[in-house]
Amino acid sequence: MHAGSSELQDRAECFWNGSNLILVLADGAGGLSGGAKAAEFIVEGVKKRISATPSSQQLNESLISLDQEMAASGAFGETTCVVVGVSDSGIVGTSVGDSGALIFSKTGIENLTANQIRKPLLGSGRAIPVNFTRGLLNGTLLIASDGLLKYTSQEKIAATILASDFDCTANKLVSLVRYQSGALPDDVSILLTRQI
Repeated sequence: MHAGSSELQDRAECFWNGSNLILVLADGAGGLSGGAKAAEFIVEGVKKRISATPSSQQLNESLISLDQEMAASGAFGETTCVVVGVSDSGIVGTSVGDSGALIFSKTGIENLTANQIRKPLLGSGRAIPVNFTRGLLNGTLLIASDGLLKYTSQEKIAATILASDFDCTANKLVSLVRYQSGALPDDVSILLTRQI
């Protein structure tokens, strides 16, 4: 995660839940107070609610429940979220907002979050997460905030992913959107996983 301003409002984490790799990224809404707190609440809430074998519907219901809790408390701002579970049986996930999950392979680019609804965000009490499923991972899965996705093209991201040593890929992706001054246009958060 890289801050684009004085306060980093993104949160991202990956963890194992049994044989499932879970990746969750939340981008707190800028311009509203409590965005970082909202992103933190979502990431921690997903970790606590995830089942041993999550389905896209279960992930979706978790985000809806967390959205309602945040709105009822009045203590949070708003945030995007992408949650993805990767296992030997395939990929499941859900998302809301403008963060994204994409698979890059030698055969092309697949946007898993292409049908997501951008607004209202989590924390509003009215968010509408959209779930997705896919077969086995056959490339590199990128989950990223709009700090990357909005400021460079999918083609440049693909070229960087396919040409880079995996351990260096995240830093090279951030450099795609870094200004010559060294500043970033927005917070940039990236989670990557690749089939081994």
